[in-house]
Amino acid sequence: MTAILGKYLGNLNSEFVHNESGVKISVKGHGGGFSPVDLTATSLGACMMAMMAFTAESKGINVEGMSVEVDKVMADNPRRIGEINIIVNFTQIYTDKEKMLLQKSAETCPVKKTLSSDCKINVTMNFPN
Repeated sequence: MTAILGKYLGNLNSEFVHNESGVKISVKGHGGGFSPVDLTATSLGACMMAMMAFTAESKGINVEGMSVEVDKVMADNPRRIGEINIIVNFTQIYTDKEKMLLQKSAETCPVKKTLSSDCKINVTMNFPN
């Protein structure tokens, strides 16, 4: 069974449906919304956040309020994502051990491991003092 079904709607617009949940994502051309490369970069941020949340939950660490900022830089020859910048902002105070655990868990993200080594990934984690 297909996990995601996509349909081209014309004018560089597509819609994708996650079959199990029914959640829809629109991909809009001409800067009208998420592009495929935006979704790739967003997937990296979402995956890193999910890996940290899974780890935190299993260790009793509160990551509520955690947020990510995602930016991509395009490269040419061939056209591709050349760089993705991820900034993770935390709202809670953590011990040095907890910070290290969160940082290491973000590195286990399957999306990060899937991206080509030609795509530079910069991650900044902002912990409150």
